[in-house]
Amino acid sequence: MNNQRLIRILSRGILCLSVLMAAAQTPSQPQTKSVEIPSTPAGKLLSGWLAAFNSGDEATFTKFAADHMESSPDPQRRLQRAMGFRAQTGGFELEKIESSTDKQIVGIVKEKKSDRRARLRLSVLEEDVSRIGDLDIELVSGPAPRDAADQEPPPAKEPVSQITKEVDTSLTELAAKDEFSGALLLAKDGEILWEKAYGLADREAKIPNTVKTQFRLGSMNKMFTSVAVAQLVQQGKLKFSDTLVSVLPDYPNKEVAAKITVEQLLTHTSGLGDFFTPEFDKKKESFHELKDYLPLFVNKPLAFEPGKGWSYSNAGFLVLGLIIERISGENYYDYVQHHIYDVAGMKNSGSPRTTDKVPDLAIGYTREDDNEPLRPNVDTLPWRGSSAGGGNSTVEDLLKFDQALRHNKLLSPELTQTVTTGKVHPPQFPEGMKYAYGFGEKVVNGKRVVGHNGGAPGMNGALDIHWDTGYTVIVLANRDPRVADDWAKFMSARLP
Repeated sequence: MNNQRLIRILSRGILCLSVLMAAAQTPSQPQTKSVEIPSTPAGKLLSGWLAAFNSGDEATFTKFAADHMESSPDPQRRLQRAMGFRAQTGGFELEKIESSTDKQIVGIVKEKKSDRRARLRLSVLEEDVSRIGDLDIELVSGPAPRDAADQEPPPAKEPVSQITKEVDTSLTELAAKDEFSGALLLAKDGEILWEKAYGLADREAKIPNTVKTQFRLGSMNKMFTSVAVAQLVQQGKLKFSDTLVSVLPDYPNKEVAAKITVEQLLTHTSGLGDFFTPEFDKKKESFHELKDYLPLFVNKPLAFEPGKGWSYSNAGFLVLGLIIERISGENYYDYVQHHIYDVAGMKNSGSPRTTDKVPDLAIGYTREDDNEPLRPNVDTLPWRGSSAGGGNSTVEDLLKFDQALRHNKLLSPELTQTVTTGKVHPPQFPEGMKYAYGFGEKVVNGKRVVGHNGGAPGMNGALDIHWDTGYTVIVLANRDPRVADDWAKFMSARLP
């Protein structure tokens, strides 16, 4: 679902979980709206980063990175990522400072030639306030980019045959130009009306994608984690109102654990942040169990008091996986396999290790900018996905999940309604869109739609469950965001 598109910009470079498309800005104007940046350590770093990034000049950014960012094991790689992101976005103009302390500053930035805005959060390095620790940029508003999603207003209530013809014609052309690679499925009441695959699953071996190809899901796995938690609630072993410390008493940060509830973890209102940090990049092959991720975030300060804000939190869903393990007594991956995949009949889904040989698993392909050749995304992948995301599935297996959810095979009708009904409407969400428990909920042409999207370098996926009309839209791609998001939006907006 298109309700949360993120870009993580860390001190070591850029990990795109979705792409903000934009255009140019002059290097000398990091803040064309004359917004005054506080003269704090964090404020000075923000001003310097904006100037260096917006310049688009490799030497300027390299000097800033050397002076004010954590050392990188591969400085050239970091530079390429930064310049690739600069080429995509063109830079930002600062519109507003939302909050400011010596060690952290939060502001709203706008893309120069679009209406998109994002929340930028910069924190200084604890041991050296002259250097950046974390820098996050989170999309808060604006239309979806180019091609499929830029046709506004979208024509509603087209015949299904016309929708699929339009999509097939466009994607055939895009695949021929090597601009799309993936699979799509459209169903009604569980019956597949149309499905088709495009592009290559393995470019070197010339293996084509098919509707049986497995694609990496990114954050779409959060839906499975949510259902697993709700199953434990249904069994009377857990409550959504339980505090973290009561269900995970060995959580290392007792003060934080006493404040946070299971519900807040599910709705991204806990104040926990992320685990995609420079340390993660350095050690990602060593994270074999969920508990291995804890040192990446457990002692970091909360972004806000639990329940007092909203920020998309991979760390929160990692903790939910630990809760599932503690309460169920099963390994997280085994629990999801036995209680979700097996129940739904999802035979081609899982969370393989990077060392596993998985038949029909597409290789993800990414690039920093349009002028670069595509390359495999293997260097960006964790050793294994987690309860926050990173598994794999097919369009047909996701339809089976959709049907198992709709027909209450996974949860009771009451709990199915609970996990899919929006609970919070963050200010950065469009009107009519809310976040539920690991699901997003939105209104399309007056009808209720639930689901989730996912994205990272070389992977993008979206599931739109049209709850009121019975339609299901699934798009999976082994390319960078937002190709799957855009075509899911295109199809969903036109359904009768």
